[in-house]
Amino acid sequence: MTDAERTYTNLMIFKTMASTKGRISVKQIHAAIEPNMGISIRSLQRYLNGLVHWGLVAKDGETPQGFTLTDHAKQLFAELASGTDA
Repeated sequence: MTDAERTYTNLMIFKTMASTKGRISVKQIHAAIEPNMGISIRSLQRYLNGLVHWGLVAKDGETPQGFTLTDHAKQLFAELASGTDA
């Protein structure tokens, strides 16, 4: 997978998470993006764990594992949308 494809996958994850109120599961994200992305659930879990590592996504510790965008991610996207310098 190229860097551009990985970036697009991350953007699709963010788009799906941003359009959901509250927590979202891996399976819900997978159902939303897989038809267009051809990504496995296990690969999606790895992407999400990377985003957790970067502080952009938070795990909720429930079963099944749920994820939410962090305030840092929301602020970053708001700044990108408005053209504000970080």
